[in-house]
Amino acid sequence: MLLLYGKPLARIVERAIVKYTVRMRQKPTLAVVLAGNNRASLNYVKRKGFAARAVRCNFAVHQLPASASETRVILLIKKLNKNKSVNGIIVQLPLPAKFNTQKILSAIAPEKDVDNLRGDSPFVSPSVQAIWHMLGKAGRIKRNTPILVVGHGRLIGKPLHTFLLRKGFTNVAVADKTTKNISALTARADAVISAVGKPGLIKKVKKGAIVIDAGAGFFKGKIKGDVDVARVSRQAKIVTPVPGGVGPLTVAYLFKNLLRAFLK
Repeated sequence: MLLLYGKPLARIVERAIVKYTVRMRQKPTLAVVLAGNNRASLNYVKRKGFAARAVRCNFAVHQLPASASETRVILLIKKLNKNKSVNGIIVQLPLPAKFNTQKILSAIAPEKDVDNLRGDSPFVSPSVQAIWHMLGKAGRIKRNTPILVVGHGRLIGKPLHTFLLRKGFTNVAVADKTTKNISALTARADAVISAVGKPGLIKKVKKGAIVIDAGAGFFKGKIKGDVDVARVSRQAKIVTPVPGGVGPLTVAYLFKNLLRAFLK
């Protein structure tokens, strides 16, 4: 089994961005709307801040307390929409349970929705771009290759499924954490892409399978992926680790989308 790390790939994307930003007087600016103090969200925002400095982009975090009203969050987003110095806006998920997530995401102007959280922005989701990049590095995949997408959430699973269908893939199946006997499905797929956020969910795969782990959750105080690497190591050809796999490359593509928004 080969572990396919995302950091070396992310550096390539970052260097391509810096070729543009290093010459700019006015830098692309990403605004992050954060509500509450979710541990994982704070960690993700911190990592994006590091990446922003690496690619020489401006980064502004607008944090509201979990007690803030939905109206207050939407008003903040609308204010950022009107701010010409802000080129991209992301709402860090998950939001507190009391909020209507789709309503809040829909408040982002499409041309500034660099994470494509609305689902109809002009940008391909950074997570989908990262997974597609890693699939390409893992080896050529034919259009009829059996692919299993585990998880159908708004951030990764759903946009990835749509992306693969648009690319002409004809043998894409979808499952989630509620699917019964999920191991029977993962054992038949040549490529498994999991984005559930349930540590250790994937325990069995087909011999020679490509396994892209885009899920992340806390287990005993540490970030763990959906894939039980110890169990699948004897069957899988390639596995992306968590942390250090899809995550860094996703952040790099987020800033590539930001650059595109700035240049339009």
